[in-house]
Amino acid sequence: MSQSNSAAGAQSGKIQWVPLESSPDAMNRVIHRLGVDASVGFSDVLGLDEELLTMVAQPVNALVFLFPLTDKFEEDRKQEATSSSNSVSPKVWFMHQTIGNACGTMAIFHAMANNQQDLPISGEMAAFFERTKDMTPEERAADLEKDNAVAEAHKEGAAEGQTAAPKPGEDVNHHYAAFACVDSHLYELDGRLPAPINHGPSADVLKDGARVIRQRIQSFADDSLAFSVISLGPSSDDDDY
Repeated sequence: MSQSNSAAGAQSGKIQWVPLESSPDAMNRVIHRLGVDASVGFSDVLGLDEELLTMVAQPVNALVFLFPLTDKFEEDRKQEATSSSNSVSPKVWFMHQTIGNACGTMAIFHAMANNQQDLPISGEMAAFFERTKDMTPEERAADLEKDNAVAEAHKEGAAEGQTAAPKPGEDVNHHYAAFACVDSHLYELDGRLPAPINHGPSADVLKDGARVIRQRIQSFADDSLAFSVISLGPSSDDDDY
């Protein structure tokens, strides 16, 4: 899977962040700065066929998918989110995106929040989840706009990339979404959408998430476009943050 500069801006909003690169190192910088134990981390998924999926460190808690934004693809997903909104479990944690170029950290938060019971989370991230647990997606977004600790962690993660980072607010044409299993169903979580997308019963986020992502990729006629998939699970990163 190729890597690319990440993250489309929010639909609107005055706050603009530097996009987060599609890199496990960048994502790990964010979560470890915010209080996630170093035993947990993000890792590259090298491919979506069965043989390559067996190489992914287990257990997999969530997937993060980077894809190019097109008007048709976004409209199709919005329709899916609207049609499945009545089937979303109340246990799903969801937040809207109101900060430009924040979708990398949004995907991180969706991946982590929907696995809180299984992951060692403390510090600023645990505080954010506790503070916003009873909030609406819109209220969580407003709270995030004021959270300096998350903004600084995102800034450090953006500086971790292997390529020169775009400027805050600069238009980029890729976007992140997270996949997680909640209440025995697979959900696609993207703060640009009106609601999570319920992809049906699942007990295996890696297998079923990879199936949905393969379908997503096949919907693009242009096979030269860049995609990447990153898993959340046991850490392979020994760096001392």
